[in-house]
Order: sequence, then structure tokens, then C-alpha cells
Amino acid sequence: MKATDDLFQLIKAMSKTEKGYFKKFASKQTIGSKNVYVRLFEAIELQNEYDEEQIKTKFKGEKFAATLYSTKNYLFNLVLKSLSAYHSEKFAVSKLNNILTELNVLFEKGLYKQFKTLLNKAIEIAKENDKPFYLALLYNKEMTALTTDYYTTEKGVNFEELKKRSLDNLRSITVNEEYNLLYNELFLLSKEMGSIRTKSDLDRLNLIANNPLLRGESKADNFDAKFKHYSILGHYYRIVNDNKSWIKYRKALLDLLESDKRFIRENPRSYVLALNNYLNACVIQGFRKEFENGIQKLKNFAAQFENRKEFIDLQTRTFLLVSDLELTYNIKFCLFGKIIRSIEDINKGLERFSRHLQESRKLSLYNKLAYACFIMNDLERGLHYISRILNSKDAGKEPEQHSIARIKNLIIHFESGNYDHLEYAVKSTKRYLSKAERFHGFEKTVLAFVTKAMNTNDEKTKMEIFGMFKKDLIKLKADPFERNAIEQFDMISWAEGKMKKRPFAEILAEKTEVPD
Repeated sequence: MKATDDLFQLIKAMSKTEKGYFKKFASKQTIGSKNVYVRLFEAIELQNEYDEEQIKTKFKGEKFAATLYSTKNYLFNLVLKSLSAYHSEKFAVSKLNNILTELNVLFEKGLYKQFKTLLNKAIEIAKENDKPFYLALLYNKEMTALTTDYYTTEKGVNFEELKKRSLDNLRSITVNEEYNLLYNELFLLSKEMGSIRTKSDLDRLNLIANNPLLRGESKADNFDAKFKHYSILGHYYRIVNDNKSWIKYRKALLDLLESDKRFIRENPRSYVLALNNYLNACVIQGFRKEFENGIQKLKNFAAQFENRKEFIDLQTRTFLLVSDLELTYNIKFCLFGKIIRSIEDINKGLERFSRHLQESRKLSLYNKLAYACFIMNDLERGLHYISRILNSKDAGKEPEQHSIARIKNLIIHFESGNYDHLEYAVKSTKRYLSKAERFHGFEKTVLAFVTKAMNTNDEKTKMEIFGMFKKDLIKLKADPFERNAIEQFDMISWAEGKMKKRPFAEILAEKTEVPD
């Protein structure tokens, strides 16, 4: 059986108090001397990297060491149980799950009065926290109690009233699930295609956007439905480049979350993502004041989770989002000094969070770092970030990021004068893009330019090629299916700089309204 580090990762994600609670929790499971699960837990806790052979050596000769796989599996589940118990009072869902078990116990023991008291309490919790699924389970129990009332002296509930509440709640659940399916369908589609590059892409997207649930907000009559409604439309308008509607729905979602402090407390990751999406729209729209206030709000919110191991995933995610936002802002407004500082800070963060970051989650940031380095004329470092993308194992997870990286790779090698490498790189890029069905007008224009320019030694002819390249890009930018790809790398300004023999950064700054 192949050794896994799942248990190691779970233990390393625990806080000091969670670990202390587990040891007390696990000790109650075994009478007598210190149990093997606590000892195994402590041995793994001391490791910096998971080493199964070291564990086997440490416990050599002990009975459980011969069945280490099953012992680890049991310990993993035991740790989860202790974490569930530790956090049971923090979340409404945990409270409701516990109460459902307690209701079963009371009902089976015939303690109907106590059952109804607890049931009413649970219904109030479910209503206050907008949990229709749990309400359905509780109304079902209330219906069961209604039939039991025939055999007790307890006053019953009006059947017609309960029936109406149950049916209304079931309709709410159905609408929520329909929104949830739409939300996930849009997310998966956008991951698959990235930007809209063809009419076929747009038609597939509009099929989702034209769903009756998205025509007005009347059917989004509860928190969860509104959450999905705003999320879907915000995502849709971003993809179709309707910036006004994009920021409208991102702000609506943020306002919804900020109206419910309890939701934010129980779902900090959802709040971080909503704030990030709003700030991303602010950058693109050029809303500098809103961005600067919002990024500080995001940092202040994230500060409460710093150095808390149980929130390492949130810390990692926040690092990626803040890094991407700040780098995008600094690039957009040509804040060159801040770009350099951003690159250094991001490298430190990547080193700090390396063990918690999957390579696929870094790709967008690598692409942005490569572009930042290109602007600052640090071509070697730019190629370093591009190589991290090209050498990542699974190109299928983020096809758009891989496609963008291959185009940037050609331009950076061209700028570096690596013409010997370019001939192979052009063929490889064309092969990849064709196979991935991402060989559109922009990509064809870039490959045609690189092929001509790298084979031309005459300076005058090369400038003519740059001039034609610039004209082709300006023409392509008018095409809504090509605009998004072109805007990810301002090759129009780069070509202009080459023709005027001026640095790329200088041309960008000249065209940009730089904030004070």
C-alpha cells in the first residue's frame, strides 16, 4: 500500500489548542497507559516532512506498526471527530447536526415534551441562519410528532399550517439547488474555455445566462439564492466584458455578505473571495480610491488569521489573491517601483506557502509576474516564471494560462535575441495551440510576426514588420472575441516602442494616467 501524507497534512494544519483538545479527546477512547493513537499523533507532529520509514523504525516491534496503514486511517478519522467536537458550537450547521441526533434520542425514549422544546429551538436556529435543508428535516420531525400527539396529552401543531410551511420550504430548497447547478455549470464552463474566443463559446455561455432564474431577482428570495444569483451574473458579465454590470453584481454580492456578520464569521473564505472579485473589477474600471480602501480592508480582515495553523488554507489563498490584485494594480498604473517590490514580496510568499500551494493555483500569478518582469526588462526572470508554467505537470487544468504563457514565451525569447531557440518554440507553440483548439486570430498574428521578424536581419524591413504587426493588433482589438487576449499583454505598445527605439515601460507610462 502506497504511503500517503494525508494524516501528516491534517496534523500540521491544526492549531496548538486543537492539538491539545485532540490529545484529551483521544485519551478518553482508551483506558490505561498512553494510547497508541496519541503516541503516533505526537510522532508525526514532530516531523517537518512526512517520513513513514522513520515512523516504522520508531515503533518497530509494536503490534500496531504492522498494520500502520489502517492505524493511520483510524487516527485520521479520530482527529476529524475531535475537530468536529471542538468546533461544534462555532457553526450553525454543527449545532443543528448535534441537535438532530439529540432529537432522535429524545423521541425514541418517548420524551415528547422535551423533544418538542428542543425541536422548536432547532427550527429557530435554522430560520435565523437561513438553512432550508435543515428546516426540511426538522419539519419532517415535526410532522412525525404531530401523529404522535394522538397518543399523548401534549398539544399538537395545526396540520395545514405545518403543511404550508413544509411545501414553501421545499420550493425554496428547489430554487436554491437550481441556482447551485447554474453556478457550478458556469464555473466549469469558464474553467474549460477561459476567455470567450468564438461565437460558439458565447452561445454556450448565453444558454446559462438566459435561464429564467436570472431574469430579475424575484426568485432569489433567500440569502443562499441571492448569493448564487449575484455570483453567477458577476462572473458572466466579467467574461463578456460588460464592466459596468460586472462591478454592479460584484458589489451587490459584497454588500449582501457584509449585511450578515455571522455568515462572514462562519465563512471567511467566501467573504475573502467576494471582496477579491469586487477589487478585481475596481482595478479594471480604474476605481483607484475604491481599490485602495478595499485592499486595506482585505488585509485587515486577513490579519486575524495570521499564524493560526487551522487557517493555513485561507492564509495561502489570501496571499495569492492580494499578490495578484496588487501586481495587477501596479502594472495598470505603471507604478514601476511598486512592481519591483511586489515581485520580491511575492517570491517571499511563494517560498513561505510552497508546501500548501498546488502548482495549478500559481499559474495565473506566474503569468502576471512574467509580464511584470518583461515591463521592467528583467527578461531572464520573466523566462523563469514562464518555464514554471510550461514545465507544470497538468496542462489540462488551466488551458488558458498555458496558452498565454506560450505566447509570452515567444515574445520574451524574441526580445532576448534567442533566435536559435525560437524556431523550435514557434513550432511547439503552434502544435500545442492547434491541439488545444486555441489557435485564433491573435495567436496566429503573433506567430506570423515572430516567424518573419526573427528571420529578418535588415533593420528597415524589421521596422516595417513591427509596423504591420501593430496595425494587425489594432484591427484585431476591435473584435470582441480577440480583445481579451490582446489586453493581457500590451503588444501594441511594445511594437510602438520598438519602432520608436524607446523602452516598453516608457511607452506604457506615457499612455497611462499615473495616480499621485
